[in-house]
Amino acid sequence: MYRTRRIQLCKWAGTLAAVACLSQGIARWRDFIQAPGGGTYAALLIVLTLFLALMAGLALVVYAEEKARGRVARSRPLLDRWTNRFFLKDR
Repeated sequence: MYRTRRIQLCKWAGTLAAVACLSQGIARWRDFIQAPGGGTYAALLIVLTLFLALMAGLALVVYAEEKARGRVARSRPLLDRWTNRFFLKDR
């Protein structure tokens, strides 16, 4: 059995964080276009890397949500292992 409250909380918190990272990524891109430099390039890379990590986390959360509802037709071993690690209730 999965912790549905934790899944929902992670989904909404991850979505809000991803939106914030994407908006910061766009702002850093504009800064980089106006004045290219090492600092703005590093900030852009950090923000975009964080955004991609959040998107991967959201993929895991969506998989956990669908698995909790019983809608997963084909099991994915990697996603199953991480889903069980983060969202499975202790017995």
